[in-house]
Amino acid sequence: MAEYRTEQKTMLSDFLRANREHAYTVDELAEGMRLSYGEAAPGKSTVYRLMTHLVEEGTVKRFVKGHSRRFVYQIVGGADCHSHLHLKCMECGKLLHLDEEVSERLLRAVRSSNDFSVDEEETVLFGACAVCMQSKRETGGKTE
Repeated sequence: MAEYRTEQKTMLSDFLRANREHAYTVDELAEGMRLSYGEAAPGKSTVYRLMTHLVEEGTVKRFVKGHSRRFVYQIVGGADCHSHLHLKCMECGKLLHLDEEVSERLLRAVRSSNDFSVDEEETVLFGACAVCMQSKRETGGKTE
């Protein structure tokens, strides 16, 4: 079935691209879009349906929010994101792109030592980015 681009999907994609450093729940997306686009913004049920499609096509990654049962969604870089792994900062929420060469070395090591094939598109390594680690060091390990 051919995929067509609706105005609402375009609006959602534009909003996510403009806020690529943030991960949102569906409620937060619907509210953020309402504030940005007013009455033209899609409703919560439409956002939920569109997010399902964007996750399936690989444009958006879905993560569990903390230790809850809620999901957050964040846009990834597009077609070039299929050739490397991603790093997700659990402190600030930033999604980083691991260098392709480093990704390939890591994947090769996993394949050779464990005879296991990793799905690059679905694999995200969680931790803390350099900025958050520095901030923790400066505050004695306390998060602000």
